[in-house]
Amino acid sequence: MNIQSTQTKFKLQLFGLCSGVIFVFNLFYLGAKPIAVGLFPEPWDKLAHFGAFATLAALAWLTMGRRHPLAALCFTLLVGALDEVHQIWLPGRVADIWDFAADACGACTCLATIQTFRRSRRS
Repeated sequence: MNIQSTQTKFKLQLFGLCSGVIFVFNLFYLGAKPIAVGLFPEPWDKLAHFGAFATLAALAWLTMGRRHPLAALCFTLLVGALDEVHQIWLPGRVADIWDFAADACGACTCLATIQTFRRSRRS
């Protein structure tokens, strides 16, 4: 591996890490604000969960050096579960297993797509 590709890999990891930290911070901090109540009406909230957690899974995968998709999935599911548990104590918010299912579907779809694309490029 040459120096330029090592630097590129590091920059991608740093981008994934910084973006992921900002994402998780905003999820918990802004999600606790009153404006978050009813931000996305049913059933569009599931699509928002799907997209948000697909994005978080991609950022986790980048942070892990574009390896370890299972670890990226586990991290993303952990954040999704913690987000739902966090909502138990927030006025106007509801912890919903279907929101978590949408989180999991988004993360799995994203990482499966990445793995499929990478395998097709190798062959």
